[in-house]
Amino acid sequence: MQLKKPTKILYTFLAVILPLSILPLMAISWKLIGIGRESMRLNERAEQLRSVVLVANELQTYIGGYRHQIAGIARTLEAVGGADVLLQQAESVRNRQLAQFLEDDANLILLGIAPRSREADTRLVAQWDSKKILGEEVRDTVGEALKAVSRRLDRTYVSTPRYIPSSNEFAIVLAHPLQVAAAPSDQSYQPAVVLAVVSLEPIFNLVNVTSASGNLNNEALLRNGSRVVFLVDQHGRILAHPDRALVYTPTNVSDWGIVAKWQDTIAIDVSAPLAEPFEIRLGNDQLSMLGSCATALIAPELPLGVIAVINEEAAYSSVTTMIWQALVLTFVTALVAAGVGILLAYWVTSPIAAVAHGARAIAGGDFARRIAVRSRSEIGQLAEDFNAMAEQIQRYINDLRFAVNENRELFLGTVKALAEAIDGKDPYTRGHSERVKMYSVLMAEHMGLSQEEIEDIQVAALLHDVGKIGIEDRILKKPAALTEEEYTIMKTHPEKGAKIMAEIPQMKKYVPGMYYHHECMDGRGYPLGLKGDQIPLMARIISVADTFDAMTTNRPYQRAMTPEVAVQKIWSFAGTRYDPSVVAALESALKAGKLDEVIHGYQVALAAGKA
Repeated sequence: MQLKKPTKILYTFLAVILPLSILPLMAISWKLIGIGRESMRLNERAEQLRSVVLVANELQTYIGGYRHQIAGIARTLEAVGGADVLLQQAESVRNRQLAQFLEDDANLILLGIAPRSREADTRLVAQWDSKKILGEEVRDTVGEALKAVSRRLDRTYVSTPRYIPSSNEFAIVLAHPLQVAAAPSDQSYQPAVVLAVVSLEPIFNLVNVTSASGNLNNEALLRNGSRVVFLVDQHGRILAHPDRALVYTPTNVSDWGIVAKWQDTIAIDVSAPLAEPFEIRLGNDQLSMLGSCATALIAPELPLGVIAVINEEAAYSSVTTMIWQALVLTFVTALVAAGVGILLAYWVTSPIAAVAHGARAIAGGDFARRIAVRSRSEIGQLAEDFNAMAEQIQRYINDLRFAVNENRELFLGTVKALAEAIDGKDPYTRGHSERVKMYSVLMAEHMGLSQEEIEDIQVAALLHDVGKIGIEDRILKKPAALTEEEYTIMKTHPEKGAKIMAEIPQMKKYVPGMYYHHECMDGRGYPLGLKGDQIPLMARIISVADTFDAMTTNRPYQRAMTPEVAVQKIWSFAGTRYDPSVVAALESALKAGKLDEVIHGYQVALAAGKA
């Protein structure tokens, strides 16, 4: 219960101080933020409406100007006798007159006249900018206009914006019929028509200018709070947009609230601009948008929608800044209030906290920890009692560690004595187990094994030949090669040693190194014929160490080899008898000079007649 007291005291102070200092400040801040946000929304709504009306008026003026220009050319031709008069002129003169229009107007892509004719033999006398439109595109673009004019002879035809691949831009087609005094009654005749193809690049540029950003990527525009102005047709398809990719691959945005609202207004012939909020999904995010729309009636029954949208959350970043400033101010106030409460609480609770932290450290095993509390109260007495208890426990632990180390040394000494006793039965193998232990430990260290694994290998290597205690001396000490029967008996020593040690529960973890150290990687070893990774790593290491010592010491059947020759011979059996990674560790230890001390010790003992 004492541990909870500091928290309760602290919360008591904070619960009183914080509300009195923070709540009024927060209320005023949020009120001002709300006023600022609404003001920004109204300003943005007004700016959007101004933008869409501006673009709608500019679009109507731009298209209207060309409608009047085409109609004026048609009326001029009607006044001088129709298109036939123009066709009677020399081709060079006629082409120069048409080309002059293109030279005077950079946005005029094509200007031509289709003489009165039957549908089957329609001809076109025209000049066009070959850098912006090709001949086959002219036929496709003009063909639809001629058919449309023949159905309505009383007005100028205006097409919906269309894409021209050769110039990678959008344009509209305008066509105006020529009225003649004596029109043929045959319905298969097409009237003479004045045609023009006009670039919409100025409208695209106007859309880019009125969109409040230099970045023309649609997703970036929507996310960063830029105002985006674009055009749509009656079906909600984007016709002009700062991000041209949405135009070149037709994109339908009828599901956007403001576009759907505009489609509803033109359906009931309401063309007044309007603005309202809506939401769109962009990737995994739901964005709150403010949108405005206006109608550009570029021809009777051909309205285009001018849409402006903005991401409200990103656009009102200044409101977000105000919110953060309010939060910072609130936080600072809270810090001051909390600081006063914490100082008062700390004065009361710090002695208890010191005792609690010290007791927790002692409970976690840090018995060298002492609790320092300068207090003459019961808390100070409690700290002294904890310190006395920690000293007593630390004394007991040191005694236990000493006993454990003593027992371990006794155990290792016993194992070493047992190994020496076994090696001593044969003068050629004296010190063999000790050297195998040293080689095994050095290889294990080069292989990066843990300290615990290395200690287990150390004991297993010392005991690897303990089974020879059950082999008759006549076989064990025989100075000549063993017979097949004797060799069969000798091969039982791993199993005998494993059985001896398996009877002691604490020795079972060393059994794999003793039992399997004569197994081969290809499965031709003994006693079980294990292969590859079936052989424990401990046994694979002892196997190489055992062979290396046998090759570098004098035996009845061979003279000692140099370490380098022995390693090369062992490498020749890598993969079949020995693990290549273990052989590599042996070679690394040799090159690092780690084996020199062991080999030198054997040579000294040999010179002294002790090996």
